[in-house]
Amino acid sequence: MTPHPEVTPWFIATWIILGIAGVWSNFDRNVPRKKRLLPIFNIGAGALFVVFVFLISGSFALLGFMVPFVVLITFLNHRMIRVCTACGRTIHSGMWFTRADYCSKCGARLE
Repeated sequence: MTPHPEVTPWFIATWIILGIAGVWSNFDRNVPRKKRLLPIFNIGAGALFVVFVFLISGSFALLGFMVPFVVLITFLNHRMIRVCTACGRTIHSGMWFTRADYCSKCGARLE
């Protein structure tokens, strides 16, 4: 496939918008909405990254190399991020393969 470097500004603009949405979600205290949208946001960001890199590079070889890593990172992000039902805070576990058990803000047990 032919590379499309003209897509690069759209790639940058998309990541700026996703960054703003990610910061906004940290301040949002609506627990049901957060629990519903965080997996969609996480999977959508990974899929968008794969699509943009493929469009910019036009390489199937790069796509075959990149997709397993994006899937792994998306899985680990989904596993590490939890929402405290008591205070609504988004908890990011610093450990790769373990989840936080307690909220770092209020100390409540995470479900």
